[in-house]
Amino acid sequence: MRIAHVLRRISFADWGGTEQVVWNLARAQMRAGHDVRLFATEALYRGGGPDAAPSPGNPPVLRFPCVYPWFPMTRRVRSTLDRKGGNPLAPALFRELRRWGPDVVHCHAMGRLAEGCVRLCERTGARSAVSLHGGGANVPAAEAASLREPTRGLFPWGKALEKALRLNRRVPEDFGGVVCVGEDEYEHWRAVHPRVLFLPNGVDVSIFAGDRAGAGSAAGPRIVLCVARIDRQKDQMALVEALPALPGDVRVRLVGPVTQPDYRDALLSRAAALGVAGRLEIVGAVPPSSPELVAEYRRADVFALPSRHEPFGIAVLEAWAAGVPVVASGAGGLGRLCAANPGAAATFPPGDGAALAAALSRVLSPDFDRASAVAVGRAAAARYDWSALAARLLDFYAAL
Repeated sequence: MRIAHVLRRISFADWGGTEQVVWNLARAQMRAGHDVRLFATEALYRGGGPDAAPSPGNPPVLRFPCVYPWFPMTRRVRSTLDRKGGNPLAPALFRELRRWGPDVVHCHAMGRLAEGCVRLCERTGARSAVSLHGGGANVPAAEAASLREPTRGLFPWGKALEKALRLNRRVPEDFGGVVCVGEDEYEHWRAVHPRVLFLPNGVDVSIFAGDRAGAGSAAGPRIVLCVARIDRQKDQMALVEALPALPGDVRVRLVGPVTQPDYRDALLSRAAALGVAGRLEIVGAVPPSSPELVAEYRRADVFALPSRHEPFGIAVLEAWAAGVPVVASGAGGLGRLCAANPGAAATFPPGDGAALAAALSRVLSPDFDRASAVAVGRAAAARYDWSALAARLLDFYAAL
């Protein structure tokens, strides 16, 4: 089977949850004997990464120029849209996609890319599926408005083009199948669409398993690790606010690409105002499933994910697989994941900084039953193997 995965971007220097899901599913589909390619725009790509050289184990990645249809389009605005909220036009991508002739087109984006996928499949007869990665059912209104801020006051010439090209397909309604990462989306769409699959994110347990060297040792600080985009959705500000309430040897370490630079600046400014600037480290992005990422987990004492909304939470699976106790917000699919695995994570209400600080204090306490939490977490992670998830997805394709 020829399977095309379509993404807005895939850059290994600016890695996010969607890219990680697609990359791992594609690899698992290849191991099952299928011909798989990834089609993406050139957004944020600066070369390098495991797709830079052909490899029997990695899917080919084809990247194409894209245009954001607003005027005027400055370099600053384009950079912002590349990182988050962009809705590009990429005609060359669809020309090559049609030339290749896939049996299945699986879209992992919304907006114009999704509409293009629907239109192509209508013309070619390919089966179509779309994944809802972003937890759209739970995005607060204020955050949704912030995505439109970069283009405020610009002329939207793309709307006239869409009208001329009749790009008016409904997304995700007009796709043959809808794949939901979060249970909230699944509950919504299964009531209105005939073919909906709940497919949670996964983890390669073998990569993260092993002994954790150095964590909790008397020789160094205790580390609260957060692996997530530096982004308001992830609410790293709650960790900054919690720091003054935690013992002085505790450090917060933020690992992940910066998708909102102004938010990073706000984190640093607030840490300075609270007198904890020396206890906050912003590491930036590290490659997915890399030795560098594994090392981050292995030296952590606690993993924390305080997201305001979250459809699932891949990093929680990684922490469980690595044997790190987890503190997570009870938001959306993240809260459901933790609730489905009692004892694997301490949860708190999203946005409640005092509750986060209290949960971290309990997990860092000498009285905390760390061995039990680690054992339950590792058992939970083992239930989300990528190969099993990919097999479920292939069955879903066959039924479209």
